[in-house]
Amino acid sequence: MKALQILFSILAVLLATSVSLAQDERYGNTPEQQLKCKEALSVYKSYKKQKNYDEAYIQWRKACEVCPETASEGLYADGASFIGKEIKKVEDEDPRKAILIDSLLYMHDKRMELYPSTKRSPNNRCEVLGRKASDFYKYNRDEHLAAYNMFKESVDCLRDQSSATTLYQYYTASFYTMKRAMKGDTIAQANMRAQMLTDYLALTDYVKAGIERAKEKGKERDIQRYEKAKGNIETVFVAIADCDDMVPVLDGAIDADPDNMDLKQKVLRLLNKKECTDNDLFLPVATSVYSVEPSAPAAYAIGIGFAKASQLDSSFTYMEDAVNRCGDCADKVTYLLKAGQLASAMGRTTTARSYARQVLDVDAESADAYMLIGDAIAGASKACDDGALGGRSVFWVASDYYARARRMSEELSEKADKKMSNMAKQFPTVDDIFTYGKQTGESFTVPTKPGCPCSGETTTIRVR
Repeated sequence: MKALQILFSILAVLLATSVSLAQDERYGNTPEQQLKCKEALSVYKSYKKQKNYDEAYIQWRKACEVCPETASEGLYADGASFIGKEIKKVEDEDPRKAILIDSLLYMHDKRMELYPSTKRSPNNRCEVLGRKASDFYKYNRDEHLAAYNMFKESVDCLRDQSSATTLYQYYTASFYTMKRAMKGDTIAQANMRAQMLTDYLALTDYVKAGIERAKEKGKERDIQRYEKAKGNIETVFVAIADCDDMVPVLDGAIDADPDNMDLKQKVLRLLNKKECTDNDLFLPVATSVYSVEPSAPAAYAIGIGFAKASQLDSSFTYMEDAVNRCGDCADKVTYLLKAGQLASAMGRTTTARSYARQVLDVDAESADAYMLIGDAIAGASKACDDGALGGRSVFWVASDYYARARRMSEELSEKADKKMSNMAKQFPTVDDIFTYGKQTGESFTVPTKPGCPCSGETTTIRVR
């Protein structure tokens, strides 16, 4: 028994020794070379830790001279970083710049060759390829297709694990490949545009996953990077997408895979985002998605479809469902506004104002909400009629809300001006207000009446 214990102890020592020797071999074939390599690595890393990057770069080059190429993955990761800093110091006309750029790309290539997969990063090659694509595109601004191919391979591999930079630069490279590299080839450009439309759906999902992952880890800088990527992707998307282009492409994608509910959900989001609702694809897709998985976006989409068909009762039913299913979702304000606008169009003024107030609870600076309140009040003349000036007072109050919306949003100013002009035509005459002992410019409180959406509000008397 004792002999066995001694044997096991010897085996354990031999195993540990063999592992240690195997680890040391990556630093060189002889103890002397191994020692020199380890010392060189330690020296450059110490300068890097001190943020003395100029000296770190010098010592890193010495480490490259004495260490085998398999000594450390960090040799290539740090090398790319150091060389990137050196490139910034060199003028464009300096011949050294081209050499440094080639060296930078070489660092990425060797890292991918020697470390395609690591315990920490199983898809290491794909991650490094994304970095190489970014550096390549930075210094080869006209090589759109080559950059696009690298970005695409990286994104196809990593999907929602892609970095924020890789995601938005892939979409940018796609755009310029279509616009410039494929210029004159209308078929290739059409195919690339179609791919970019469907890519947009996937990329926005990947960005969303990246933001959620960064939030879970408490990495604020990563959150900001993904938010920036989201904005950049949106900018490119707006530049390429219009309904006439989108609908045939998306229709064809669904025809090719009619049972793919995930695709239909993405198509529905896309149609909603671009407000491409007046076509034969929209309502069938929305209804199909809703029947399998009722959701706020699907309910909203169906509501929009019925509104286009002037079926306001059905539209309002689905829009209310969208509001209820949304909770605190990102599109809450959109759903509330649309529900309120439908209620106003149906003459449900109190309901319309209620929805507008809910919008203001979420976004106190929403000019659209004040426009909606103005619309709800403008249509309530009968409800507020007290036999005196009550019926006319709604036009004063509505005009007040339109004026507020105009001050808050330059975009709505023209629309608000037209509505204010229409309200002014409904103001009482001088004789009307004289009959009730009132004068222009006086304060007026709207009489309290059940169903009057502006009961008790104070405004200023005006005449037409």
